[in-house]
Amino acid sequence: MWANSPSMEIADPAVAGIVISIYMVLLAAGTLIAIVLLMRSRNREIPWQELSASLQARPWSWQDASIVLGCQIGLLATAILASALLEQPSKTVLLLVETALFDGAGLILLYGYLRLTRRSWLAVFGNPSVEPLKQIRLATLFYLAILPVVFFSALVSQGILSLNGYPPSLQEIVLLLSGDNPLWMRFYLVFLATFLAPTMEECIFRGLVLPLLARRLGTAPAIVTTSVLFAAIHFHMPSFIPLCIMATGFSLAYLYSRSLWVPIVMHALCNGVNILLLYCLYP
Repeated sequence: MWANSPSMEIADPAVAGIVISIYMVLLAAGTLIAIVLLMRSRNREIPWQELSASLQARPWSWQDASIVLGCQIGLLATAILASALLEQPSKTVLLLVETALFDGAGLILLYGYLRLTRRSWLAVFGNPSVEPLKQIRLATLFYLAILPVVFFSALVSQGILSLNGYPPSLQEIVLLLSGDNPLWMRFYLVFLATFLAPTMEECIFRGLVLPLLARRLGTAPAIVTTSVLFAAIHFHMPSFIPLCIMATGFSLAYLYSRSLWVPIVMHALCNGVNILLLYCLYP
């Protein structure tokens, strides 16, 4: 996250110091919360078998997966074709086309498929017994708890890659967020990173793929497999291990809360905090 890029100028050292201090406070808070949660889990028996059964009972079939994922592949192919028809498009334009089709149109098609099959969000993704405020509180606690693990895994990953000749690098969307883009594009990129992409990705990976794999492989192997797939589709080697760990946290949060809104909010918090700190570091 903090890797520098030749095309990006860091903010005033005083501002950078404040940003890093805030991040250190978040890491400290996350470490404390993780310790408390681990201690509580040892003193309180968590019904993992019941939670696993609930996850596997989500009303998805492999036919559903074939239709939904087939639509997503079709949207991705359309985005690639549309990008190829543009004359020397910028990376920003390419991202706009691809995300508008894959994430925006994908959510619309998913909503349409649920309506067509007469299934509600709560039936396939949510838990009506969990209050919205409780979901937000759980998401915040779980986000803070996984933050130190993700951060230190990123440091280790970057260190290993650097020793093997791979310099630190930022994800493409991070470079676009910090680039010289018009205000409306920056707003769209923030909307993409904090709502559109988290919602679409969680619906697919945690909401659809995880229950089906859990039914076929078992819950633990399904979480590992889903996390690897999630990290792989981001096509960014330095982030692979941190993304795997983060995705595992999302899956465990979904399993525990039985509500997809919890990993969606966690995902949005991860992206949102990183973007906010990035804007402060690289104005």
